[in-house]
Amino acid sequence: MAILQIGAGGVGWVVAHKAAQNNDVLGNITIASRTVDKCDKIIESIKGKNNLKDPSKKLESRAVNADDVEALVALIKDVQPDLVINAGPPWVNMPIMEACLQAKVSYLDTSVAVDLCSEGQQVPEAYDWQWSYREKFKDAGITGILGAGFDPGVVSVFAAYAVKHLFDEIDTIDVMDVNAGDHGKKFATNFDPETNMLEIQGDSFYWENEEWKQVPCHSRMLEFDFPLCGTHKVYSMAHDEVRSLKEFIPAKRIEFWMGFGDRYLNYFNCMRDIGLLSPDPLTLHDGTVVQPLHVLKALLPDPTSLAPGYTGKTCIGTWVQGRKDGKERSVFIYNNADHEVAYDDVEHQAIAYTTGVPAITAALQYFRGEWADAGVFNMEQLNPDPFLEMMPQIGLDWDVLELPVGQPNIQILK
Repeated sequence: MAILQIGAGGVGWVVAHKAAQNNDVLGNITIASRTVDKCDKIIESIKGKNNLKDPSKKLESRAVNADDVEALVALIKDVQPDLVINAGPPWVNMPIMEACLQAKVSYLDTSVAVDLCSEGQQVPEAYDWQWSYREKFKDAGITGILGAGFDPGVVSVFAAYAVKHLFDEIDTIDVMDVNAGDHGKKFATNFDPETNMLEIQGDSFYWENEEWKQVPCHSRMLEFDFPLCGTHKVYSMAHDEVRSLKEFIPAKRIEFWMGFGDRYLNYFNCMRDIGLLSPDPLTLHDGTVVQPLHVLKALLPDPTSLAPGYTGKTCIGTWVQGRKDGKERSVFIYNNADHEVAYDDVEHQAIAYTTGVPAITAALQYFRGEWADAGVFNMEQLNPDPFLEMMPQIGLDWDVLELPVGQPNIQILK
C-alpha cells in the first residue's frame, strides 16, 4: 500500500504526521510539493516526534508543480500510490483530479476547487467543476472523496449522522465555527493567507426556502454559546459545504457561520478598503506587476510559525433543528480541539489539525473499503458511522448537545 500527498503547507504538515502514525494501513508515504525543502522539514518533524508507526515503510519527498498535469501523471506513475491526498490550495484540485483520472488512481481533497468569491465560482456553482468528474471516475473504477477536512468535511458527516439517527425531518442546518485560541499576533491567518482572505471577503450565500440568498460578507451576525469556548459573535459566510449539503440533505435553511473578533474585522476592513486584499494585478511606478494579496501573504506570518505557544481551543459543529418522533428537536454536534494538544502531537496548531485528522480518517475509510465505491462523493453522501467511530482514535473527539428549540436570533448589520 502507498499514498502520495501533494502539498506541504499547514494542512499538509498535519496530514503527513497523521499518515505516518497510521502507515501500518496506509503504507509508503511520498510527500510532494513545488518546494522540496518544505517536505523535508515535515519529514524531519515526523521522525523527531517518533510518529512513524512502522519504520520499515518509506517516507520520502519529491518535487512537483501541482499545476502541471503531465508532471503529476508522471509522478503518480512513478510512485504508484493507491490514493492521492491533495493537501494543497483549492486551485490545484482540478489538475490533480485530472492527473488521477489519467493515471486511474483514487483521489481525496479537503476543500472545493473554487475561490467562492469570483463570478462563476460562488457557492451556487461550487463543486460543479469537480462533480463533472463523477461519471469519469466511475467509468475508470476509481474513488474521489471531496472536502474531507472539518468544514467542509466532518460538519457534513455530522449532518448525515443527524439524518440517520437523530431526526425524521430537518428544518435548519447551521455550521458553526469559532477559534477561541490565542497565537499572540495582532493579525495573522491560521491557514494559507491567500485562501483565507479570498474566502472571507466574498458575499455570503445561504440556502433558504428553496432559493439562494446573497448578502455582503459580515452583514448577518448571531451570538452563539460554544461548548468550552463561551459566547462568540459569528458571521454568515460563503462556504463549500452549504452547496453540497443543499444538494444531498433537504432543509429549509442551510447556512455557514464563522467567528471573528472585533479587532480582526477592523484589520480586515481596513486592508480591504485600501485594496490590499485584491487578487487583481497592479502595476507599480517602476513597471513591476504585483498582486496586492500576494504582497500581504508575504508580509503575514507563515501559519506553521504560529503553532509554538498557541493556546486555547476551537469549537466547530453542526447545529441541526427539526423533528424526531413528532417532537421539535435542536442539537449541536461538535468537536473541541486544543492548540497545545495539537502541537504536542504533531507540532502544529489546532486549525490545521482539525483539517488534517479528518483527511486521514477518510483515507483510512477508503483503505478499509468503507468509502471506496467508484465515483466522486462528498462526505454527506457516505456512511457516517464508521468515520465517526474512528475519528476519536485519530485525534478528534465529538459530542452531541441538546439545545433549546428556537430559531437563532440573526442580526442584520449595515
